[in-house]
Amino acid sequence: MAGQFAKPRSDPFEIKDGVKLPSYRGDNVNGDAFDEKSRVPDPQRLIRAYLQSVGTLNLLRAFATGGYAAMQRVSQWNLDFVKHSEQGDM
Repeated sequence: MAGQFAKPRSDPFEIKDGVKLPSYRGDNVNGDAFDEKSRVPDPQRLIRAYLQSVGTLNLLRAFATGGYAAMQRVSQWNLDFVKHSEQGDM
């Protein structure tokens, strides 16, 4: 999954309809829209990606250590799921 955010390219440029622009290098580097503005590398993208990954890891850590992911809770997960389904409304 991480490889989808920063992509090495064999060619530094793309050409479409005679227009030559820098290659898309992944959301951590530049945008995928084929226009000049999107293809400019933006260091803020790396910072946003870092902050998002920190938040994701903190959430996973909380689930893993806070008891929510405990196998003893599997029955509760199922009950919660069914409660909010058509079968739970009966």
